[in-house]
Amino acid sequence: MELQEAIRLSERQVRDALCNTAPGLDKLTGYLSQSMGKGVRTQLLLTAAANPEGEVPEDAAKAAAALELLHMATLVHDDVIDDAATRRGMPSLHQKFGTKSAVICGDYLLSLSLVMLADMDRQKLKELEGYIPLAPRLSRALSAICRGEYTQHINVGNLDLDLPTYLRIISGKTAMLFFIAAYIGGVLGGEPPQAARSLGRFGRCLGMLFQIADDCKDYEWTEALAQKPVANDIKIGVVTLPLILAMAKDPNLRAGAQAVMQTQSELGPFIQAVRDAGGSDAARVVAARYARWGEQALRGVSTEKRKSLLKILHSVNL
Repeated sequence: MELQEAIRLSERQVRDALCNTAPGLDKLTGYLSQSMGKGVRTQLLLTAAANPEGEVPEDAAKAAAALELLHMATLVHDDVIDDAATRRGMPSLHQKFGTKSAVICGDYLLSLSLVMLADMDRQKLKELEGYIPLAPRLSRALSAICRGEYTQHINVGNLDLDLPTYLRIISGKTAMLFFIAAYIGGVLGGEPPQAARSLGRFGRCLGMLFQIADDCKDYEWTEALAQKPVANDIKIGVVTLPLILAMAKDPNLRAGAQAVMQTQSELGPFIQAVRDAGGSDAARVVAARYARWGEQALRGVSTEKRKSLLKILHSVNL
């Protein structure tokens, strides 16, 4: 099927999984179906799976749906951990239905994702040359995501967080899912192992770029524009790249960061001080490196696929 048709099929499969589920939980999953995201990971996987004619295997749409369910599960759990009030312009799941229900729903979405992939592993995909079972691969990715989230958790309030540790955190909690989307897409699209790994490297670079851009928004965007709480990271003690780089230029920001984390006072002036110190601008320089590395990873990829993937890369708003 052609790419846009595959994207629509994957979105349909996600909605079906959310709206036709276990009694009781359907109220929560149905609520989530009302605020589905842009599907960047879905687009990435399906674009990576496309052949030179732009056609995508139907099985790739199911893999993309499974990945999107896993992503939803991580967002539900993230919102609980961060006590985020909104998600995509709507009250977050735990605000609407309570923390315990949200955690159970997140676990359920994870199980739906793995069941969907395990079902694929039992079918004709094993006929692919060099095929690697998807459920174990995704399970390993999930463990990396959890390690990234835990490393972030134990560094809450740590104003000595350095650049290498920050990059390890986002490589796990965000970029790993992008890596696995591009890699799995390549495998399902019949790419040789080396090309699939190159696609995976591109996905990782895209994920790093995506997270750094998101961290910049926290210091620059309004809540209406972001459709989620902004300046929330510093309020809950999460130190991200704009602040790390701003404090390197202006050590006096450290006292302001401590005050905000302790009392959440003077938040507006502090956010402005981070911007004035060039925190976001310096973060964009780091992000631009990942954009360049992502472009380099695609050198061995076919022309049409490379063009399509670069469109996704360049759509990230820096």
